[in-house]
Amino acid sequence: WVESDGAGTVDTFTVVHRAPRPGLEAPYVVARIRLDDGPVLLAWIVGDGSGLPDPRIGDTVSLDWAPLDDGRALPVFRLGEAR
Repeated sequence: WVESDGAGTVDTFTVVHRAPRPGLEAPYVVARIRLDDGPVLLAWIVGDGSGLPDPRIGDTVSLDWAPLDDGRALPVFRLGEAR
């Protein structure tokens, strides 16, 4: 394991309009994030609650954490807060 500051770039993304299971509220944005440290991962891009995020390829993102009901946290990203 290596620590990361969570800064990255949107490599590509899609907007999911039909949730794959009950309990997920659509629409939501899933993106491939290329971290500045090198790893690439899939994650949600979340907004500020005022609507669906509007990412563009090449946008900078920063890591955040969304709490889960079981006490764990899910890594998510926010637009334009890195660097």
